[in-house]
Amino acid sequence: MAKEQRILIIEDQPEMAQAIQRVLKKTEYEIQIATDGFHAGALLNTLHPIMVTLDLRMPGLDGFEVLDYIRSNPDLSDTKILVISAELDDNLDRAIQSGADAVLSKPFENKALISIIQSLMQSSS
Repeated sequence: MAKEQRILIIEDQPEMAQAIQRVLKKTEYEIQIATDGFHAGALLNTLHPIMVTLDLRMPGLDGFEVLDYIRSNPDLSDTKILVISAELDDNLDRAIQSGADAVLSKPFENKALISIIQSLMQSSS
């Protein structure tokens, strides 16, 4: 499947990852899930997704380290990053400053998730 069709969900809570996946199944994208930062790194390098949804608080590599990794890797430089997190606004602002394209607070409404993803995808085409 073409890179343009892949979204990688990086989320350590299985219920949240599945909730995001359920919402995205209604789109035309192929969805993969990474449950921690290390797994995410491996999948990023093989899938080269057009977009990732990224939780900030994870064991091992946290979301900021994954964000830095994506933004410092030339092969992933055009990957859209949507941070989905229950973190405080200061950390969500820090995520934007670190290179995230958008942030969404948990809990979120499904319509808001789809709207942000559609907006980011349109800006990449």
